[in-house]
Amino acid sequence: MSSLRIVAFFGVVMLTIVTAVPAAHAQNTVGTITQINGAATIQRAGATIGAAPNMPIMLHDKIVTEANASLTIGLVDNSSLQLGASSTLTIDESVLVNGVGAPSRVGLLGGHLHSVIVGAMRGSSTTFEVNTPNAIGAVRGTEWTQDFSTDPDQKYPDCFQFTNVDVEDGTVQVCNDQQQCKKRECQDVTAGHHIKVACCGFFFEASTTGGVLGPLGATALGIGLAGGVGVGAYAGAGGFSSSSGAPAPASGSK
Repeated sequence: MSSLRIVAFFGVVMLTIVTAVPAAHAQNTVGTITQINGAATIQRAGATIGAAPNMPIMLHDKIVTEANASLTIGLVDNSSLQLGASSTLTIDESVLVNGVGAPSRVGLLGGHLHSVIVGAMRGSSTTFEVNTPNAIGAVRGTEWTQDFSTDPDQKYPDCFQFTNVDVEDGTVQVCNDQQQCKKRECQDVTAGHHIKVACCGFFFEASTTGGVLGPLGATALGIGLAGGVGVGAYAGAGGFSSSSGAPAPASGSK
């Protein structure tokens, strides 16, 4: 009898393991590659594999696109992440949205990312952020483009970290990185407007999506690029707004 009990016990253990593996895999899956042009790779658990259509994207994946390549990750509720050429994206955190895994925080280490966040992913119970080394873009709107570069810019000679955000629909909260800045500052950028975060400062430039936020090359107020915080001198142009929809002061942090 004791032998039968032992066999039965191990049978239950094995059945639990077999059923748990697919469940864990499903929980760690945050999306699927729906489209790919050119070559891209995924770094996963110490291995590098070639990206392909219909391949699942997992929590902690690092996706890298080569020059002239692009890749789209389909998410729950028809949301999507569209990664441009020569770009690197990390899947840092995830949540369950209607029982389906979805990224809640991704890292854009270089290149270009177009985010379309709809349905439950932009509901009050979930959040979505795109982090770059010097800024955070948090979902409040439906669609925006964010890029990060370390290429020198003669207009900002003391800075080598640039995040650009163009909002196409809704509002996106943009913050500088508190760890490297003396003060954390956040502003809401509305549809049709553009903001550049150069090191710690906020600047206005012409929007690449058609809207215009202030004169091109507006200077920042604050304590300088490397360690200071400031926003463009032309906040009255209407690119920033408070949560109520009314214009907010340019220098006000949130």
